[in-house]
Amino acid sequence: MTIVSEHLHTLSRIWKHPNRNRDEIIAFRNRKLRSIVTNAYNNVPYYKKLFEAAGVRPEHIRTAEDLSLIPITSSQDYRVRPLRETLSRKARPDRTVKRATSGSTGRPFIIRRSLGEDHLINFFRIRAYQQFGIRFSDKMARIRLVSPSHHRGNILGNIRQRLKIYRDYPVGSLQSTSRIIHELRVLKPDVIIGYPAVVSHIVPFIFEEGKTGIQPRFLITGGESLVPFRRQLIEKGFGKRVYDIYGSHEFNVLAWECPVTGEYHICDDNVIVEILRNGQPAEMGERGEVVATGLHSYSMPFIRYRLGDVVTKGHEVCPCGHPFSTLKAIQGRMHDYFRMPDGSYMHPDEIVVPIMENESGWFDRYQLVHESENLIVLKVKPFSTPHGEQLQHVRNLAKERLPAGVEFSIRLVRTLPSEGSGKFRFCKSKVSSDCEGIDWDNL
Repeated sequence: MTIVSEHLHTLSRIWKHPNRNRDEIIAFRNRKLRSIVTNAYNNVPYYKKLFEAAGVRPEHIRTAEDLSLIPITSSQDYRVRPLRETLSRKARPDRTVKRATSGSTGRPFIIRRSLGEDHLINFFRIRAYQQFGIRFSDKMARIRLVSPSHHRGNILGNIRQRLKIYRDYPVGSLQSTSRIIHELRVLKPDVIIGYPAVVSHIVPFIFEEGKTGIQPRFLITGGESLVPFRRQLIEKGFGKRVYDIYGSHEFNVLAWECPVTGEYHICDDNVIVEILRNGQPAEMGERGEVVATGLHSYSMPFIRYRLGDVVTKGHEVCPCGHPFSTLKAIQGRMHDYFRMPDGSYMHPDEIVVPIMENESGWFDRYQLVHESENLIVLKVKPFSTPHGEQLQHVRNLAKERLPAGVEFSIRLVRTLPSEGSGKFRFCKSKVSSDCEGIDWDNL
């Protein structure tokens, strides 16, 4: 079947699957896997070489259990190759949607997919919202990064806005706290969506003078780990429930919080999630690293792709009755806010994202560290030696966003080790950190 017919087939089943049985989900998943693998072998030079080196042909991959025949890949495998090797021959680079990700492992990466693919996989997110209780007529304030690389083609968005269906209003997450609060007060949203760090950060400021029109029915978080203290702060502040989504730029939604059990439904009809412990499938209740395969990305496939996140494996089928497997917990990404000398706070993405979009081609791994109130250091492990002009460009991009009196420095390093917990925090503050002392093993 053609890619278009596969997408239409997917679209016809997205909203039916929550009410189907597990066998139907597995059959759908295996069909999409065979289609993606065949396309990658025939049209993506990187995967053709990878498969042939491993002695694998498309007909060898019939079910998710066969994926172990394929070597694991990572963002580094994409970044060191020219685009012509990782992008499908059928895709036109000038017509792809680009996503700049800072990378949960501290390795930046540009993702590409067709506009149709981008809209299609976003429907899985809308489905998750519906299970949280989103209504067609709801007004959603999405506190998010407003950046060129995060812009989605907005034809469908414009149609939804005009019809007043799932109205989605972006609120820039890198604005000042007072500006974010002002926009929320003007919008009076039914639902607030945003990064846990940003939403929890604005809670005390919203209610300094009492509740003033910002009274959502519930809130949705995503983009980084929703650790217990932040969930408690948000729910206590708003007096409403918080639901969480686990996603990535490569796959959009990987899992969403079950409103009944509190575990996370894996989006089994969008992505195959392997949870590996020492290279082998984890058992229920065990922690392991996430290796994922996207089922609808033909332009730039991600097959057995290491995300760098650690999760705890849950049930094969959620006890709530939905036919999706689950994660018990997500030990994923977490950011610190950077407190400036004048008492204001800055989200690290304000510095990171412009650098990732403009000057990260020579980065192997990086870490942004707030060493003191007056000094921010970008540590970079390069995989190619940068020119002086490149280093200066990074400095200029950072200094444009920093207040007067705050210095910025780049340090080229040989290694960037993980924390004692085994996690790698690619943005951290030594001035004022919410992340210190978190028991990651019990999240």
